[in-house]
Amino acid sequence: MSGICAMWRKNAPRLSGATMFEIAEGLSVCAPEEVRTEIDGGAGLGVSARLGTEQVYGNGRLIVACDADLCREDELRAAARGGPEVPAAQKTAALMAGLYERFGPEFVERLRGAFSFILWDSRQRTLLAAVDGFGIKRLVYHQDAEKIIVATRIGALTRTGEVETAVNPRAIVNVLNFTTSLGPDTVLTKVSRLLPGTMLTVSAAKTQAKPYWDMRYGQGPQHNEKDLARQLEAVVERSVAAHCGSDPPAAMGTFLSGGTDSSTIIGMMHRLGRDPVHAYSIGFQEQSFNELEYATIAAKKFNATHHTYLVGPDDCLEALPHMVRTFDEPFANSSAIPTYFCARLAAQSGTKVLLAGDGGDELFGGNERYRTDRIFGIYGDLPHILRKGLIEPALSVLPRNVGIVRMARSYVRRSNIRPLDRFFSYHFLSAHDVAGVFEPDFLESINGYSLLETPSRYYRDAPATDHLDRLLYVDVKMTLGDSDLPKVTCMAELAGIGVRFPFLDRDVAEFSGRLPARLKLKGFNKRYLFKRAFRNLLPPEVIRKRKHGFGIPVSRWLKSDPKLRQLTWDTLFSMRAVNRGYFRQPFIEDLFRKYETDESTYYGDNVWTFLVLELWHRQFVDNYAKAPA
Repeated sequence: MSGICAMWRKNAPRLSGATMFEIAEGLSVCAPEEVRTEIDGGAGLGVSARLGTEQVYGNGRLIVACDADLCREDELRAAARGGPEVPAAQKTAALMAGLYERFGPEFVERLRGAFSFILWDSRQRTLLAAVDGFGIKRLVYHQDAEKIIVATRIGALTRTGEVETAVNPRAIVNVLNFTTSLGPDTVLTKVSRLLPGTMLTVSAAKTQAKPYWDMRYGQGPQHNEKDLARQLEAVVERSVAAHCGSDPPAAMGTFLSGGTDSSTIIGMMHRLGRDPVHAYSIGFQEQSFNELEYATIAAKKFNATHHTYLVGPDDCLEALPHMVRTFDEPFANSSAIPTYFCARLAAQSGTKVLLAGDGGDELFGGNERYRTDRIFGIYGDLPHILRKGLIEPALSVLPRNVGIVRMARSYVRRSNIRPLDRFFSYHFLSAHDVAGVFEPDFLESINGYSLLETPSRYYRDAPATDHLDRLLYVDVKMTLGDSDLPKVTCMAELAGIGVRFPFLDRDVAEFSGRLPARLKLKGFNKRYLFKRAFRNLLPPEVIRKRKHGFGIPVSRWLKSDPKLRQLTWDTLFSMRAVNRGYFRQPFIEDLFRKYETDESTYYGDNVWTFLVLELWHRQFVDNYAKAPA
């Protein structure tokens, strides 16, 4: 990993160069990287550079450290009205300095693409830090009365031993329930994450985190479906062109799962004349998880050079410790494994940058759970007197062992659950009594934290009126921002390759927000307008297929592969794991018994989460304990 960092000792006359260098070195994980720092009095900024997007620049008044892959840089340079001639390794950072000097902190609103930056203004004695609107690039920070430290990775913050490393129990709860921690929390109690679309401003007097951009929902100007479909096609095509930029076609490629999003990206690259497009796909021997058939159909349709790789349990075992290390926090989304091997395949083939289709589902209504929510919502729309005066009394007296009655009772029961609770009811801790999962002392430490505190806040505060748009907003923040984006960016960087996300272009996102919700999910048809817009571009098999994504048969591998099975058993039943004091041992034993006898993937996927969580503790927490005081 690479990235950027900064430290400001507010009352110190000068920050030690050795201290700043040590923090910057904490950004590096997997490969030799170039560390560069700039210091001004008590403030210092630094980078650990690997992919060329990490830059630091100082001009005596300002220091800027950035990790930025911007679109339309020529427009930004024109807006900045020139600037000094600097080496290529400083151009983007110098551009940001010029934009700041002309527009002030509001320059961040002009940036497009993926970015994080930290800026030190020596005249104002102010430190600014910001990340892009979706959190493609990330920053974490720690502050106390004497200092603030900001960095891409938690490991950089803890490098000097000045940040407490107590594990945040709320993060443990969220990892079990959502496979990842949820911002602004991190896995360490004393470290916070900067939320997407937010700027942090730190002065001697105060610290403020303020949003500068967010998704907004609400119907735009009235147009018919045909016009909206044409506009959607055009805005996506412009975004793909902008994200290809001036990079030579031979240096670019695309993830290709065979789904609607990745197939649209490759189709647009073909339309833009970037042939032959290099497409990369992952498959499995387990056919129920294998989507190579659809990826092959899309690759042939667009005359792509198609690269494929079959991932197996040995690959999983090989990559697991590197993946745990790269994520910096516990991260149990198992689709990171095929993502890594797909990115590695691309890097080995000479590709430098991959385009990814992430974001399409959350912007245009493509997840299956939106349709499921609609199915259960139908019952709630019935008149109260019909539901409570006729249907439910009738079901209460009918024989329970009759199949159709049993199904109807189950449907009514789930329909009566509060919509957001129902939306997350299949998550692990929503389906288990937390008092049976956690040790009493651990439960006390979370201090009444609600499993749905974060999604409930997003749902409540969503800048939307329609229920579906509120659910989309929750998924933009959590499914996309906390899970899918770090999955793809971290695994791509582990493989040594860059990644860009055309659907997360601000013009595309804002267009999706203006679309009426009824055109995202029309009846029970997911992504209705999106599929209409691209039905002449995409193969009909891709338009009709059910969503699958980069799923992985990890549950089966943990049973069938002797090495993975032994690793799982030895790890989760070790005294080190038991002594964490998180989980009740009878629960872990019962989970394993159910996992051994159940043929579905449900229990195995949850065993994987417990495994990754313990492996993270061994790489990070146990190492913190060994570090000198």
